[in-house]
Amino acid sequence: MTPYREINYALLRITVGVVFLVAGLAKFPAGLSTFAAGVEKQLAGKLPSVLVLAFSYSLPFVEVLIGALLVLGLFTRIALVAAGALMLALTFGVVLIPDPPTVINNVMLAVVVFVLQWAAEHNRYSLDQRLHGGESR
Repeated sequence: MTPYREINYALLRITVGVVFLVAGLAKFPAGLSTFAAGVEKQLAGKLPSVLVLAFSYSLPFVEVLIGALLVLGLFTRIALVAAGALMLALTFGVVLIPDPPTVINNVMLAVVVFVLQWAAEHNRYSLDQRLHGGESR
């Protein structure tokens, strides 16, 4: 029997991981201070600058970490919880701007993260499987 569910789960998990990984890496070439200043400008007067800057400086590192863990299938459940929390924070900020198309994209990605968490028993092709005998951590 071909494990179609497990193969498709891996493909979806890796795809979402690549989205987070590339989103994080794309923020580095222009410089973190440039990225953080842009986010601060968008949210000026809506949230305290100190919180916006702290979040903006940490965001690329968090995105890269979540993306790498999902691509590898390592600590998958924890990475998915972190991805869901990050999507909540990002969506909150985008709602304040407001930017409806980005809100819709964020909500769709959050739904995919939920589906991955819900179907985590199919996480066969992963480092979790190799290292922990099938238990996604």
